[in-house]
Amino acid sequence: MGAGISGLCAALKLKEDGYYVKVLDKRPRAGGVIGTSHEGLFAAESGSNSILVNSQKTLDFLRHIGLDDRIVHASETAKKRFFVRYGAPQEVPMGLKELFKTRLFSTLGKLRLMLEPLISPFAPSAEPSVDEFARMRLGKEAAEYAINPFFAGIYAGDTKRLSIKYAFPPFWNFDQKYGSVILGAIRAKREKAAAGNFFKPVMISFKNGMAELTERLEELLEGCVTTNARITNIDFEGKWKAAWSSPAEEDCDEFDRLVLACPAWSLKRLPLCNTLAEALKPLDGIEGAPISTLTLGFKREDVAHPLDGFGALVPEKEKCSILGALFVSSIFENRADKNCVTITCYVGGMRSPELAALAQEEITPLVLKDLARLLGVSGKPVYSHMTKWKRGIPQYNLGYGQFIEAFKNIEETFPSVALVGSYRGGVGVSNCIENALAAAEKLSDE
Repeated sequence: MGAGISGLCAALKLKEDGYYVKVLDKRPRAGGVIGTSHEGLFAAESGSNSILVNSQKTLDFLRHIGLDDRIVHASETAKKRFFVRYGAPQEVPMGLKELFKTRLFSTLGKLRLMLEPLISPFAPSAEPSVDEFARMRLGKEAAEYAINPFFAGIYAGDTKRLSIKYAFPPFWNFDQKYGSVILGAIRAKREKAAAGNFFKPVMISFKNGMAELTERLEELLEGCVTTNARITNIDFEGKWKAAWSSPAEEDCDEFDRLVLACPAWSLKRLPLCNTLAEALKPLDGIEGAPISTLTLGFKREDVAHPLDGFGALVPEKEKCSILGALFVSSIFENRADKNCVTITCYVGGMRSPELAALAQEEITPLVLKDLARLLGVSGKPVYSHMTKWKRGIPQYNLGYGQFIEAFKNIEETFPSVALVGSYRGGVGVSNCIENALAAAEKLSDE
């Protein structure tokens, strides 16, 4: 149930394991939040602009499905990141030398950051918010001008509500295992190298955009995917019995396994048998951040900033309408027409949910005002594309452990059911791929 990246990956794994598979999705196309729109050489993504590949497993899977020669790596330029302060993008320091030179933090802010290894770790039973954790370990300036925009970029979330333990486990683990985020990052890297794990995370997309990934999965699942599906019944009588209809077909069939790959907040709308529906009720408490993605194309001469980086994320204190701007045409080739640039801006999130609800003609002037201030954009856009998500990114807020416990209880009670999606195990595309493959493998072994 659900033909996003998680559902498609789980389905393909089960198909390759010898199962007959059926994938149902109410939307008119497969892919979920992943989608790419083209106009000339301009390209706009409806969801993720890239994949941050954190393990060899994800790369191996992409090669396995035949996308090896379609992969494009982010440019060297994209290694440079910016956070906004004083109304302008400030380069994020990647080392001690850069830290001393950066305008992102004051002298006092830099000194406080360097004291981080001396700060005592949190009690194991504690569950601080991202903001509380950052202020305690890194100091007020780092919390406000680095951690706040960083998590706006990942979750479009509220750092006072996000749980560090669940929203960013590496930081929590460094605190608990090493007593320091800075020293923990250094030691963890050394330990990985000593264990023979030399994989370095890489950022990738595909020649024609992110949609190539989900389109390839759908191609490999030929005949198994039904979109525009209206599911009328899902019951359990020794096997899962599902009934559905679409403009192309009307059918009913029996299945050994059920994979729920819808967003957590959509599960309550499925016509599930009473026992499973009751077990899933707690998951309706998972929040999703409303987000609008506005991609704009400009003539290169109309943008003063060199756009020499991945993008600029905006701290809440800077009072902008946008959460951040990605320099899309600087990250990957063939994302803008000749002598033009492409910038993707994110609006709304838990910071300003009311802005995400605005129409494109209302959002565009707000975005242009911010881009004029931050990047020196002076001309009108020559390309524009917007995607709106009422509930886009799951929020791993304080108390998220109750949902993790619910996932476990549901699958123990219903061993032929798997729950997959960005609300479980990480919101990144790489997380979704690996978690879906693992869930499908577990179902095959049941």
